[in-house]
Amino acid sequence: MADLLDVARYRVLFADCDPMRIMYYGSYLRLLEIGRAELFRRLGHPFGHYVARGRYLGVIEVTCRYRRPARYDEELVIRAAVASFGRARVEIAYEIAAADGALVAEATTVHALVDDDGRPQRITAEFKAEVLAAQDAALAADRPSD
Repeated sequence: MADLLDVARYRVLFADCDPMRIMYYGSYLRLLEIGRAELFRRLGHPFGHYVARGRYLGVIEVTCRYRRPARYDEELVIRAAVASFGRARVEIAYEIAAADGALVAEATTVHALVDDDGRPQRITAEFKAEVLAAQDAALAADRPSD
């Protein structure tokens, strides 16, 4: 995956691991949540702003491809970006990498925008444009200048 933002660093805890000190596959879901929250915070749209208005991004699909094991006490870099929007859905792409750049996992999550009662809500064109513009600006700022 290309054009993802570095959004967080995470050191693998013993509680994240199986008996062999390899990060348990289910623990990656928490890293995706950290990445998603930090991505939207970096784009100027922290989730708390929407929760206060009764709007939530409910996870409706997760895919994760594990490339190599993460181990106890290893530092990981979480990268994320909004990959696409639908009428009431948003897809987010992720990479989890070791501090040396080695790819650990690639993932996507798909979310439905819902209200307090769980009813789908339309994502406005203005919101889509604002988020994508903020993401483009952040990506441009992260690129090394020639």
